[in-house]
Amino acid sequence: MSLQTLRTLRLALGITTAVAVSYGIGWPLAYVVPILTVLFLAIPVWISWPAAVKIMVLLAVGLLIGVLISEFVLHFPLLCVPLYALLFFMIYYTPGPDASPLVPLFMTMGITMIPIISFSGTMVSHLVATALLFDMAVALFFAWLFHSLLPDSLAAKTATAAKSSAPVRVVEVTEKEKIRLALVSTIVASTAVIIFFALNLSQYALAMLFICIMAGTPDQNASVKFIKGSALATVIGGVAVIIAYNLLVVSPTYLFMVFLVLLFSLLFSELIYSDSPLAPAFQSGFTTFLVLLGSSTGGTDAAASDFYVRIGQILFAGLFTVLGLVVVEHLLRPRTKRSSQVTTS
Repeated sequence: MSLQTLRTLRLALGITTAVAVSYGIGWPLAYVVPILTVLFLAIPVWISWPAAVKIMVLLAVGLLIGVLISEFVLHFPLLCVPLYALLFFMIYYTPGPDASPLVPLFMTMGITMIPIISFSGTMVSHLVATALLFDMAVALFFAWLFHSLLPDSLAAKTATAAKSSAPVRVVEVTEKEKIRLALVSTIVASTAVIIFFALNLSQYALAMLFICIMAGTPDQNASVKFIKGSALATVIGGVAVIIAYNLLVVSPTYLFMVFLVLLFSLLFSELIYSDSPLAPAFQSGFTTFLVLLGSSTGGTDAAASDFYVRIGQILFAGLFTVLGLVVVEHLLRPRTKRSSQVTTS
């Protein structure tokens, strides 16, 4: 068995099992488990339990900060706005080149989702925080289980495996540029939080979360690659879930849903581990697929309309983030150039 085949099976079987268990039991926010699981199963090796505990602690800290904000700070805008700006700057600036990209993701999730959900009630936000922490523990368990059942060591060593282990060139970023990029991301994310909180758009919290996450990629700010990647991932995930959703409307059964997830997981996994330059977009598209599928499969009559609204939220989040990054970059870069010209003269 080749390494690519083994990783494809590991990701597809792991995600299908996570969907089957979480959707089958159906505890609060159970659909988040596969979304978190794909983040850890896509990594070539198991991150180790000490690292997993660290991630749990980081998420718990983010959720706790979110709960404290919702209870004591949220209704004081003059205090809440600068606090969010400070938190976002710390999240976007602190991670170094060796830091996991999951760190800002989980911290951002905690400090944004819990406060905006608290508009629906304090107890609701507490339940959501508890459910997210439990979902993370379950996702880490599934990731560990399938990394243990199907480790890379089972695959035959091939040229592909040797190529994947080649060192990756790390682009050096100066301290001044690192601060500037963190500031750009902070301005965009803080603007989104102010707008969504001021207008009480808790029903569109998914869009706000995506904006804050996508804004936290300072190495790709205002780049054509970032714009194309975000748009392509949304289109890929959106098209796939539209097909799956309409098939589920025809046959809305649990076993058929699990079968569909297995098919789409195999398809996405094969593309993710291919040599295609679009492989990262397919991984983001797979995550988008799981987000839309999980948050839209329900027994209510409004499920279909809510489903397309969620696609619109992600598309809006991508457009808002790209335009925000471009505008803020345009405002900050000319000042940098002018100051450098004055210095040289």
